[in-house]
Amino acid sequence: MKYLFFTLLVLLTACEPRERDTKNLPWKTSVTASGATQVFGIAIGEVTLKELSIRLKKIADTALFETPKGKLSIESYFGKTTIGLLEARLIVDLEVSDEFLNTERKYVKDRDSTPNNNWKYQLTTEGLAETVHKKIWRMVYLPMGQYEEKQIKFFGKPEKIIKITKTAQYRLFPSKGIVLLWDTDGGEIFYYVAPKDFLRLKESLPMEVVRPKED
Repeated sequence: MKYLFFTLLVLLTACEPRERDTKNLPWKTSVTASGATQVFGIAIGEVTLKELSIRLKKIADTALFETPKGKLSIESYFGKTTIGLLEARLIVDLEVSDEFLNTERKYVKDRDSTPNNNWKYQLTTEGLAETVHKKIWRMVYLPMGQYEEKQIKFFGKPEKIIKITKTAQYRLFPSKGIVLLWDTDGGEIFYYVAPKDFLRLKESLPMEVVRPKED
């Protein structure tokens, strides 16, 4: 019995909380000298998909997406990911040429529908191999837990607010390269880009609350 007691004591001691990682938090951002937005140790606007995969130790599901209006894009979905002490789902958009997009669209066939009425296509083998070297221009961070207003205020005062519904609004931070979807009736979504890409981000925001399916 004494041996069991000391064994449990050692295990409990080993499980004591570690020092909180206060650097890797969603509101801890900065703009680098080269103009990228630094968050979670990731330089959005500079980091490639391969570099991010190594950083997260995960391989993303990368695919071609087409909107009802025919606009094409490449997204990589990392699923549930732990960064620092927090867990979230991560989606990144890749910087690719129109030529690449149109070529992939020409050869891909199998497709699935998505919650926001887009079509999802599996990339060709050659296209998939090429995407790992592409830079990430936008990162979408979907927290696993719901935030409170006092936590959202850590991001600072937004430069502009766009209301979507009675409970949801976008809070815009152009100089930081951040947009927050703050919804008192649902979960939050955080968007990160380099400040130079902020207008592009703003134009890409859906004017309705659409969230990807849970893992």
